[in-house]
Amino acid sequence: MHRILRVAALLVTLTATLALAAATGAATAHAAGGQVTALDMFRMLPATIFENTAEGLTEEEKQQLADEGETDFWAVIESTPEHFVVGALPLLDTRVSVRVFRADNGDTLAAMGVQNGEACALELWRRKADGRLAPVAAPDEPGIAEFFAAGYKLPAGMSPSVMLCLGEDDLEARALLWTSTGLAQVKFDHRVLYRWNGSAFSKAVLPADGK
Repeated sequence: MHRILRVAALLVTLTATLALAAATGAATAHAAGGQVTALDMFRMLPATIFENTAEGLTEEEKQQLADEGETDFWAVIESTPEHFVVGALPLLDTRVSVRVFRADNGDTLAAMGVQNGEACALELWRRKADGRLAPVAAPDEPGIAEFFAAGYKLPAGMSPSVMLCLGEDDLEARALLWTSTGLAQVKFDHRVLYRWNGSAFSKAVLPADGK
């Protein structure tokens, strides 16, 4: 019985915390003229994306980073209404970014991404016009064939993997080809992007050397 009561108390606390974050974000957005910024979303959303980094970040440290611009292991690199970026100290080689995309219905979509060399991780969140927050499923990952010209066949012994990353202005699929000795260096024919159209991400397959 005591365990059940403790679990119930934790659920009530978590619900209250999320409600407070949403209310705080709504007040901030109202003060800024209705536009929710990337920093606003960074403040409101959980720090779960940092579980994909060696340094990690607690909720308390996240608020310190947002308020002061630096913690023991992280520093703010860029902060604009659309883009918020922090880097791991001292080299800033691991980066966590928040990019906001405006929806036609008044919602704000936030993409939170981690980038460290070839590795990346991605979370998508939607803040509704009334302040409610909810996770969003990422687009389906493309097949490896979409990165190559028609008719290309992978050499024997190569194992492909595809990740969705947060690019500079879009979501970008990243293909990796593995061999028994590690990552293979391969020139791809295409890039696969997911561009925001006001209501959803639309896939675009582009030449690897073009826009």
